[in-house]
Amino acid sequence: MDGYSLSAKNEITALSFSTDCCKRAFLSALIHTGGSLVFGHGGMRVIIPAATAALEKKIDETLREVADGVRAVKDGSETVIEGQGVLPLMFGLGIFAKRGEETVVNEGIYPGLVRENCCAVWYIRGAFLGSGSASLTKGYHLEFALSGEALALDLIELLARFGIEGRLVGRKDKHVVYIKEGEAVSDCLALMGASGAVVELNSRLIMRSFRRDTNRRTNCEIANISKTVNAAVRQCEDIKLIESKQGLASLPEKLEIVARTRTEYPDESFATLAERLGLSKSTLKNRLNKLGEIAENIREREKESNRD
Repeated sequence: MDGYSLSAKNEITALSFSTDCCKRAFLSALIHTGGSLVFGHGGMRVIIPAATAALEKKIDETLREVADGVRAVKDGSETVIEGQGVLPLMFGLGIFAKRGEETVVNEGIYPGLVRENCCAVWYIRGAFLGSGSASLTKGYHLEFALSGEALALDLIELLARFGIEGRLVGRKDKHVVYIKEGEAVSDCLALMGASGAVVELNSRLIMRSFRRDTNRRTNCEIANISKTVNAAVRQCEDIKLIESKQGLASLPEKLEIVARTRTEYPDESFATLAERLGLSKSTLKNRLNKLGEIAENIREREKESNRD
């Protein structure tokens, strides 16, 4: 787990519940998305891998408040939910259900758990703590890696209730619900209460926008400089052609002054040259265009002469 994901999860773990139904929604999501069932001599156990110490404490405290005969204990890098009350807990959290005499696993989200919006938010939080991750290293990305398609589709529907678009993709044996755009990732983190992670993400979004705008301005400036240089080179070539073929003294006085000044200051910008000559930019443009027309006429005459 990278530092950004861990920071976001620690923020969510530290949040307080509103009601007991929110606690059940949270536990159901955490176990359904991140837990695995193990059957042994001690009966049924639920194993949640790689839980932080803070999350382990939250799981244990929450279990004691909503269920009897269960506890959460640390076993190496795993948190284990065990006790005689595990089976009733699985029914109470909507993970198990009865079909006649048969016990089955609910493949999706039990609707009764997420009827209220506060419980729906806690379900999303539990799902993120159980199977989620967020990253800023390669774009902006948040995902939930789930074991079943029905659960993934239900989670997409739950996110949509809050205006967040989740998309589904298969990855090996997982059904991954992912959120890609920076603004949508920010909205989901804000919904889950990871305010510090939101601030960091938005700071990066602002910086990326600033860099993009700066690059755009730089590219525009480079393009303008290139156009100015190319225009100055073309103007100087036209003037040299006129000088070599008919002499600058053959030009009207106003054009001759512009031609000689441009030749003397070939690197000056259009605005600087206009200021030096005491002309408006539009007047200078017209006179340079006239010089260009004279040079073009010389070239056309030379082409006709060569054809003859």
